[in-house]
Amino acid sequence: MPVEGRMIEVTLFPPSGNKKSWYTYWSDLTFSRSTGQTDYTEAVKAVHGMLRNGGRKSDLTDVVLTDAEFDKIQSKHFSKKTDPQAIKRAHRSLSACMEAITAFRRITELSSISLATPEDCERFQHDALKLPREWRVQYANNRQSLNRREKRGEVDPLSSNTIVKWSVALKAAFERANRNSGKKCVRGVVSNEKLLTENPWNQFTWIEGSEKPKRHFNEKELLSLLDFFDEQWSGLSFAPAFVKVCLWSWARKEEVSSLKWEDLRNVGRESHFDSVGKWGVRKWFRLPEKLFTEIESLKNGSPFVFGNYSGQLKAFHVRHGNKSAATHVRADFSPENLGDWMYRQIRNWSKNLPKGSAYLHIFRKTSLRFARKGEDLNRIVASDASLTTAVMTASYTEEEDEELRHKSNRTYRRILTSLPVAVASRYGYVEKPSDRLIESLDSARTRDDWNEVARLATALQELNEEGKAAVWLMT
Repeated sequence: MPVEGRMIEVTLFPPSGNKKSWYTYWSDLTFSRSTGQTDYTEAVKAVHGMLRNGGRKSDLTDVVLTDAEFDKIQSKHFSKKTDPQAIKRAHRSLSACMEAITAFRRITELSSISLATPEDCERFQHDALKLPREWRVQYANNRQSLNRREKRGEVDPLSSNTIVKWSVALKAAFERANRNSGKKCVRGVVSNEKLLTENPWNQFTWIEGSEKPKRHFNEKELLSLLDFFDEQWSGLSFAPAFVKVCLWSWARKEEVSSLKWEDLRNVGRESHFDSVGKWGVRKWFRLPEKLFTEIESLKNGSPFVFGNYSGQLKAFHVRHGNKSAATHVRADFSPENLGDWMYRQIRNWSKNLPKGSAYLHIFRKTSLRFARKGEDLNRIVASDASLTTAVMTASYTEEEDEELRHKSNRTYRRILTSLPVAVASRYGYVEKPSDRLIESLDSARTRDDWNEVARLATALQELNEEGKAAVWLMT
């Protein structure tokens, strides 16, 4: 058995004659000692505690990390954030972690999950594969329906990807309770003696997840979604504006729904938003002029870009005589409620699509696919879209803001280059005669290609679009 980083050979003697419990012996003992357990599995747990307690048999709660203490360690880890947005992200991560821990407890039925062995962890993965997708749901009607479908063979099993996701969360959770994991260990919650000395999730080969086909929106679907909002939710201007921002921003649901006007960064004719996403990664994204004008019309005094969501939705239900639904719309704006509402609408719209149902995150996949088609350089596209984790500093210099702007412009151009004309037009882009020249001029200035700058400047002057190009050049 492993103890304090070393292996100790232990002998267990089964109950026999007058000895009603399992006995144990190892080289440091002068004679064999009773574990106090008649069951072999419980005897092994008892020996584990005795090894960590100098051979003395004691109450397991004295030496074994309890489930309540294990959970408290996780809570303390996720409570270390101080930034409001980081606190929200940590809360969601804690919920996902606790979901995995709960599943592990229910499937393994261990008296304390801190006693889990590599064998227990591997058994968890394989046992979970045999469970139906709805196994966690407790209410009676679902249980009866599940039983009927099980008999007909219509029940889908838990996804291997779900089990791998849980396993990743559990590995991290056990690492936080492992005193040999360095800075990853959460200290001060329990005594050092109660912390684990190793992580069982590192000691066996995991099951593999399945590769899912990548889902993207095509031209027909992007246009169909706007038609859906025009037909089903006429008058709700925030809804089509929301999905348009999703396409141009390659952002997650939480980033778009919580977007604030203070995040706006206007540079000449360009309208960018400064956004901080998952893992604290900062980026800028640019919106076309027409779309920016569209979201400007949503302003209602709220600091949030989509702050009129509650008022518009309530008015829609009242207008259509659905007073019950209107009373359930909160008066104050909640980014989470907006994101959930948009998520449900995308699901409703897509449930009968030939390519299958969809969700908001597919906008991010679609945008980055367009960006890659516009310039097939994976490393550069990923860098400009801020997909990798970056070290965040307390404040940013003007040079760093300028670099974020250039990254935003490059990704914006890649998306624009690859979008079908009909989609670009419906999603807020209206091309002017000078646009291509101005974009090329900005790109040439970034490359320090001054000959190209001079040529493009001359071409812009010849356009003489009522002095607009000349004014832009002066800025």
